[in-house]
Amino acid sequence: MSAEKEIKSSYIIPNLDRALRVMELLADNPKGLTMSEISDALEIPKNSAFRITATMEHRGFLERDPLSKAFILTNKMTNISHSTIAEKSLVENAWESMLKLRDESMETVLFGTLVNTQGVVLEQAPARHSFKFTVDIGTQFDLHTAAPGKAVLAYMSAREQSHYIKAMSFEQFTKNTISNADDYYEELKKVKVQGFGVDCDEEREGMRCVAAPVFNSKRQPIAAIWLTGPSSRIPIKNFPKLGQLCINAATEISKKLGA
Repeated sequence: MSAEKEIKSSYIIPNLDRALRVMELLADNPKGLTMSEISDALEIPKNSAFRITATMEHRGFLERDPLSKAFILTNKMTNISHSTIAEKSLVENAWESMLKLRDESMETVLFGTLVNTQGVVLEQAPARHSFKFTVDIGTQFDLHTAAPGKAVLAYMSAREQSHYIKAMSFEQFTKNTISNADDYYEELKKVKVQGFGVDCDEEREGMRCVAAPVFNSKRQPIAAIWLTGPSSRIPIKNFPKLGQLCINAATEISKKLGA
């Protein structure tokens, strides 16, 4: 080990380092892990795992399933990082286009990006209708069902797509949920051809979404803008029209980001 590395390692706080490793581990296991599983996976003493998880639960970073006893990450870290992962600039550039899309479609419009292997909602403009779908800022969502997930992944490289798809559980939420990697790859091909992704009752019966990707100055997909509403107001025949509205909004945002 070099002298520089030795100096740096001497400043590491072991329990803080372990707590950060616990967070990274649980981020890769969204269904949660028990204290024993955490201890075994990270090769740390069980009493250390107990103190770390107890502290993180007390501080609101973890919650524990009362039946399985598994710990899962809460949205607290996402909320904290909400203003620090460059999405502040993203949201500022997206907000005007979000309002425009909301007024054109009358539906709730959301803006989000990918964090680790899930999507996260960064901002929303609630629908004009009295009955509407809204979510908490910082809410995370599964990529295999979500229209924004498909919109972003469709424009990634094959290597990047593989990274995200390997992490997907393909949990079956409804009869329309894509349940395997082969079908998901085929869906991404369709998305890239048409320019927008859809969630057609895939996560929840009666709820549909249409999304388009947002690009940075290097033409990399870094976010998505999408609209969501009940299937009664978003029939399948309207997907192309709504998809074009999302593409228009995404293009406006992308231009502001230098694309």
